[in-house]
Amino acid sequence: MPWQLFRLGRLQRKVLLVISVIVIVPMLVAGWLAAEWVSISFENRLQQWIVDAARANQNWLQAYQNDAVMLGRVLVDDEAYVANIERNPEAAIPPQIRRISQELSINLIQLYAPDKKLLYSSLPVEVNALWERGQTEAVLKVVRKQKTMLAAVGITPIPRTGKPRYYLVLGSLLGQDFTEELAQLTGLKARLYYREGKNYFDLFSTPGEIIALKGLPAQAFHRLEKDKKSYYSQEAEGGLYRGLYTPIVDPTGRVEAIMFSGLERRGVQEVLTNQVVLFLFISLLGIVIGVLTGLLLSRIVVRPLQYLRNGVMQLAGQNFNANVPITSNDELGDLAKAFNAMAARLREARDEQTQRFQTDKLAAMGELSAALAHEIRNPIGIINTSAALLDRPENDPVKRAQLTRMIREESLRVSNLVQDFLQLSRHRQPGFAVIDPAQPMERALEIALAGTKPVRVHKQFNHDAVKIKADPGLLQQAWSNIFTNALQAMHGKKGELVLHTAVADGQVLLSVQDNGPGVPAEIMPRLFEPFFTTKEQGTGLGLTIAYTLAEANGGRLQAAPPEGSGARFVMWFPVCKGL
Repeated sequence: MPWQLFRLGRLQRKVLLVISVIVIVPMLVAGWLAAEWVSISFENRLQQWIVDAARANQNWLQAYQNDAVMLGRVLVDDEAYVANIERNPEAAIPPQIRRISQELSINLIQLYAPDKKLLYSSLPVEVNALWERGQTEAVLKVVRKQKTMLAAVGITPIPRTGKPRYYLVLGSLLGQDFTEELAQLTGLKARLYYREGKNYFDLFSTPGEIIALKGLPAQAFHRLEKDKKSYYSQEAEGGLYRGLYTPIVDPTGRVEAIMFSGLERRGVQEVLTNQVVLFLFISLLGIVIGVLTGLLLSRIVVRPLQYLRNGVMQLAGQNFNANVPITSNDELGDLAKAFNAMAARLREARDEQTQRFQTDKLAAMGELSAALAHEIRNPIGIINTSAALLDRPENDPVKRAQLTRMIREESLRVSNLVQDFLQLSRHRQPGFAVIDPAQPMERALEIALAGTKPVRVHKQFNHDAVKIKADPGLLQQAWSNIFTNALQAMHGKKGELVLHTAVADGQVLLSVQDNGPGVPAEIMPRLFEPFFTTKEQGTGLGLTIAYTLAEANGGRLQAAPPEGSGARFVMWFPVCKGL
């Protein structure tokens, strides 16, 4: 699609640009605000979910302790059970209760004397710190097979009222099974970091590998160890998770472990919580919507205008068969209908003009033929009469010489008339060249003045280095006819010619003015008509030929009002640009 944008018209590109800006700029602003709101809102929801899930993990840990307390109370309320353990401390858990304890995941059973001396333990563990007096639940740090672990226990005094004679401690060792249960319960990654000195280590997430808790800022450890409060991090576990770190406190108030509950950073949640990514996505969506909207509107609105433009261009190129498709029934459709109606009327007018032109052409040819026949008829009559008189034997030599001269003069007149007519009717294709506009005029003047009486010539050339594109030979011939008429008009008086050039409005003006009798105003409109002349021996084709040659070279010839007496003729040519 991108390469198709360069094929659109200028108006289509403008409409597309305006619509895109109108859509995209507000979309970018709204996109930034929406991205900020969505990312913050979703991040808060994720945080709340993780906190709630971590609280469920804590409740699960509490459930271990509650189960241990409940089972301990059931046991110590049985007098037979109490009497039995006094005789045999190893009978702290009767066989019939073992299955229940296994169902409750209670695998640590200990019996202590009132002075907290260990009398019996179901597992060979060492307890680093015991519970406080009156405490019924605790998380104890134990060592089993030289490995540090935690145990969630319930403490039940025997008997439950009065001075205790024994303490029954039931509980569960917290290890890999515990973290797997938490992961299945909440769907979050669960880890237990045990304390060793000032550091914390995870022994169960990856069997055979010890993972140290690191990457937390100093304020996080201060919150966990000093304030005994949870800490939430968006870049937990090396940036792989969002998670909550919860301190696990022993009976002395010392943090013995940190429980981690986290959600892996991946997928849609990363898009919805990343403001930059959201903004880019919304911006891209806005750009696509803006471009598609602009294209749609350009097709709906601009396409009919493009059809109309193409039709107008064809009409301007003289293609009167141009037709605009009507694509709608609205104002644009009405405009297309009006254009088609106008094109139809222009076709009719062209056909009528063509027919009228043919009619006028035939009429002009008839008039021209009649004029030519009239001009030729008189010399032919004189030639025939002179030839008939030459046949008479009584003619003296002087008369015969006179008749012969008359035949020769009239034959030359007919020859010149035919030559001018052929020159007028011949459609010669000009050989265009970039020339100085005054050059053909000066050459024609030199030839015209050769062998004539002296004539004063004044040149006022103000066209500088301006050039025109024309055929110098044809222009020289046109100027020759004009100079011939001027010299004939000045016959019998001291001749004077004024040649002038100038540049105005991108055109070159070339004029010549004589000091002859001038052109009467009543015959001015007929100067360039074929065979129109005021001279006795003229053919009336000189100015017509000059006019035709000027038009063939892309110029125009006109008779202009003189500056003083005489006649003035002016030629106009467009300036040749790019030089």
